[in-house]
Parts: sequence; structure tokens; C-alpha cells
Amino acid sequence: MNHSVWCLFCISLFLLSPPTEQVSTASDPHYWAGVVEFSSQPIEGESDIAATERRLAKYLEIIASPDAVPADVLAFPENTLDTRSTASFVPHPADRIIPCNNLRYEKTVRDVSCEAQRTKKYVLINLTEKARCPEGGDTRPCGPDGHYHFNTNVAFDRDGMVVSRYRKFHLFGEAGMNTTVFPEIASFETDFGVTFGHFICFDMMFNQPALDLVALRVTDFIFPTMWFSELPFLTASQIQQGWALSNNVNLLAAGASWPAVGSTGTGIYSGKRGTITTVMNHEADTKLYIAQVPKIQFPETPVSKLPQHSGTPSQMAKLRLKRDHIDGYKTSDLPMVSNAAYEKSVCYDSTSFCCSFTINYTVKEMLPSQNHYRYKLVAYDAERTFDGFADGEITTCAILACSSDNYADCSQRFGEGQSYEDSVTFNAISISAKFANNYETFVLPTSVDTSIMPLDVTETEYTVVPSATDNEPHNMITYKLIRPRSDLLSFAIWSRKFDYRASGAPLPGVVPSLVLLAALWGVMRNVCRF
Repeated sequence: MNHSVWCLFCISLFLLSPPTEQVSTASDPHYWAGVVEFSSQPIEGESDIAATERRLAKYLEIIASPDAVPADVLAFPENTLDTRSTASFVPHPADRIIPCNNLRYEKTVRDVSCEAQRTKKYVLINLTEKARCPEGGDTRPCGPDGHYHFNTNVAFDRDGMVVSRYRKFHLFGEAGMNTTVFPEIASFETDFGVTFGHFICFDMMFNQPALDLVALRVTDFIFPTMWFSELPFLTASQIQQGWALSNNVNLLAAGASWPAVGSTGTGIYSGKRGTITTVMNHEADTKLYIAQVPKIQFPETPVSKLPQHSGTPSQMAKLRLKRDHIDGYKTSDLPMVSNAAYEKSVCYDSTSFCCSFTINYTVKEMLPSQNHYRYKLVAYDAERTFDGFADGEITTCAILACSSDNYADCSQRFGEGQSYEDSVTFNAISISAKFANNYETFVLPTSVDTSIMPLDVTETEYTVVPSATDNEPHNMITYKLIRPRSDLLSFAIWSRKFDYRASGAPLPGVVPSLVLLAALWGVMRNVCRF
């Protein structure tokens, strides 16, 4: 072989070889992660098969892209790849199968396995799984085609092997989809010293399996979602940051991008250190976001936060937002007069639950014709419905923006074509209340501005102090704004109660046993064939 031919041969090998970026190791204080915001909006007249093939091709393009080269792990959103009619069989992780080129599995699973193997990355996707029915000890009725269908996460390792599988337990509607008998506890270990737990979208509103994984000391999570954002507490980036902060865990959230129906919200969050990167789109977009993630066990590791690109309030009006059922809240108007130390207590149901507010704020003089936000201080401790798909109890203390004096306009924004003035500058806020300290209660800080972005953790302080004067365990929780803001839509302490009891506390010894049983069940399902 002459010299020129040999050079061409070497060049071709180089071009065809996968990227060889140095991967993170177990001793490194950080790892590299990528999360994908993905637009899966349908094309008129496109068949399910064609749509799945088009989306799969884009997934593979992203995994192989130069932007993805540094990533140790990539995460894709919920419900953006396939449909029920193009569902895939998924290997059980206990079988240690590499689906690449294995014709027992559909092209979707095969090709992602091959690309994970080729690029030497951990990849987690969400898809519609079909499973033969009955399966294991599950004797519930089968579908008309003789299969179960699940909303499923599938994790591949650097060799393309399926190392974890999770079937969504808390469905948000999703007619025709099945659930497992009990919530699965799903996680997988990596060669860079991090164990990832994972769950899907609406699961975040419940203790099982998400908080069970936290109780088992999992510190890093992957969260595929097609979230439908809701004011004043549950816009996507807002709840993602709050969940990660309250649990002090790393959260890799990959969101579907369809703002016209309310879906967007992708980010990487590092526990109490806050948001590394996040996005809330007003127009559908497909984009990979890469960041260096400090490991929780290295708390002194510097955080390299990326610049946040947010839309203007007028642009973000294109993002459809639902509104919580806040009409039953106890409220008090914030006087539209500047005050350096306004104090107010607002109680729900007499004195059973009270919120203490201390606010330093400045009011701008407004003309009667000028649009502007007013604010209410609110307290609530009762049930709500999540669009009729589930009911649950919440407890909250909050400051809410209202676009008029009418309470029906609280947590309603000004529209895309409406101009308005920032009427109130909050120089400092302190909200305090007492919350039960038990397995059934999960509390988080939450805030969102007019660009539908959460406030950075450097602008706030969140403290949890055990109360020593109560018969049952309680925490005194305080959430403070420490830097002036004039664009708040909400600022709140928000909590979920998962199993309402009059005492507010679980029976002694029951909860640890339930967590252990749930963990054992999850491990058995992932290690053994059930």
C-alpha cells in the first residue's frame, strides 16, 4: 500500500470512529450530562410509523452530534418518540441484553442501543412499551391485542445494554395505558460513581416512587416529562428546581416542547446549589443542553452555571398555562402603599394553619388606566384535584400576583398584546409557617417571575428548623427573598400531603417498613424476572 493510500485509509478510520472524549471517572468531583428539550408536534397527514421514524432519526442525530461529545449521560423527554401503534418490546434489565441488531426488538430500541454503544454514552429514553400479557404474577385483564402497554423509561449503558427500566405508575390520563401493580423502584449504577434513580412526569407529585428513592439515599435523578405548566406553583422549571433543592439532589429534567398546549421545561439542577441551566420556551424547539454536574458527595465543588435565556413576558404569553383551583384560599390584600415592614398573619380554617408574612416593598404610583399587578397573601390547607386524574392535599403560604382587583384574575397573566407596568418592588420577603415533619409531608420553596422562570437560589434563603414545642414532629420553615424583584408572579412555601390523617403523622414504624418493602420489590423486579 503506497503512502497516499495509507493516509486516506487512516483519515477514513478517524472520520468513521466515534468521538473519544475522555469520560468522567468515579474519582472526579463532577460528571457531564445532557438533557434534551424535544418538539414532537405532529405533521398533518403523517402516519404513526413515519412520525416515529422521523423522531427516532432526530434522537440518533442528537446522540451522535458534536454537542453531545462531552456527555457521560443523555436524557430524552416523555412521550416524544413513538405511539401506542409503534410500541416496542423492552428487555428486562436482569437479562443483561444488548438490543443492538437483535431482531427480537423493534427498530427504536435496537437503534438507540447501537448509538449508545457507538458513542459510549449512558442514554435514557422514554417510549411506549408493549409487554406480553399476562406477565409474571399480574393477572389483570389484557388489552384487545393481548398486550400490556406502559409509559416506560429505558436506560442503556455505554455498551448499549438495557440496565434499567421503569414503568410510569401515576398516569396523567393516558387512556389505554397500563400501570404496574405497585410502584417500581428503578435505578442504575454508572462507571463514574453515580447511581441514577428515574421516574416520569406526574410521578413527581407523589411520594412513591420518587421520594422512596430519595429515602434510599439516591442523589441523582433523571426525569423525562411532558409537563403541563400551571400557575401559581407548578410551572415546569419552578417545580423542578424546588424538588431538587428540597431533596438536595441532582435532577436532570428533559421536557417535551409544545408550548401551545402548555408543555416545555428542561433543566439541570444541583440541589441546594440551584439551577445550572433551565429553559422555558414560548415556541416549540428541539435542543440539547449540556452541563457539568457537581456530585452531591463533593459539596465544595464549584458549580459552573450557564446563562439563562428567558423570554419576555409578552413572548411567554404564548405559552399556555393552566391555573390552580385557588378560589378556596384564605386571602389578604397587600396594601398598595409602600411599607418598610408590613406584617400580616393569614390563617386557613381559623387557626389550624397560619402563615406569617413580613414584607418590605415599594409601590409605584399608577394611573387608573394603567395595567399592573396587585398582590394577595394567601393560606391553604386542603385537597385539590389534578385535572380530575388524581386528588391530593396541599398546604401553602404564598404571595400571588393578580391582574385586576377581581380574585378570579389572581394567577392570570396579562396577554401577549397587553402592556403593563411593574407596580410593586419587593425589597425583602419573609414567609414562615409550621409544617408536619413526617413521611407523608413533602415541603419545597417555589417562586416564578413574569418570564415563567424560577428565582435563582442566590436571591432567596430557605431554612428548616425542627420545632421542639409540639407533641408531633414539626418544622418551622421560612422562605425569604433577599434581593429586590419587581416581576413576581408567585413566591411561596408549598407542600404535598400524601395520605391525609387527622393527626398529620404516620403510625410509628409503618413508614420505614413500607419504604423497605417498596425498595425490595423494585430491586426484585429489576434483578429477577417477575
